[in-house]
Amino acid sequence: MRYAARIIFSLAVLPLAHAAQSSDTQKPLVFPGTLSYSLDKAKVNLPSDLEGKTNLLLISFEPEQQKDIDSWSPVAEALQHSDFSFRWYRLPISSRENFVFRWWENSSMRSDETDPETWHWIIPLYVNKDEFRRTLQIPNEHEIVALLTNKQGQVLWRSSGSLTPQKRLSLLTAAGYHSAGPASGE
Repeated sequence: MRYAARIIFSLAVLPLAHAAQSSDTQKPLVFPGTLSYSLDKAKVNLPSDLEGKTNLLLISFEPEQQKDIDSWSPVAEALQHSDFSFRWYRLPISSRENFVFRWWENSSMRSDETDPETWHWIIPLYVNKDEFRRTLQIPNEHEIVALLTNKQGQVLWRSSGSLTPQKRLSLLTAAGYHSAGPASGE
């Protein structure tokens, strides 16, 4: 009788535990609240200060990943020019460092990015990298991550690595362009 009671209890409780676990995994990812400064020295409270209704966040971990970031630039620029509710940002991620290091790193990025018009869209983040990656479920720092978020920072779509035709189509669909859309003439 005791054994039967355990089985009945298990049959009643396990589905509830599984349902609770499933609902946790179904929660949308949200970009973590972070205070930083763009390269044009404007204070930015992420994600609330992101200017788009939807925002493409290109996250990199190493300077060598710039070529992968650059692969996304044409489609991101085309979307931003054709849809004023869409914005894109480059977010180079570094570990928390002292003020002198951050100043040096930001100055280096400004000298590499010679067009001051782009500085507003580049927001270096100095964070606990492991915690940041864990929050956004980024498994490692080996490749860039592209996140499409809404104004509240909820992740609507994600990809990683350099842009491919399949990723481009997936991004356009997630951004609301069901056909080739306005970014087709890259």
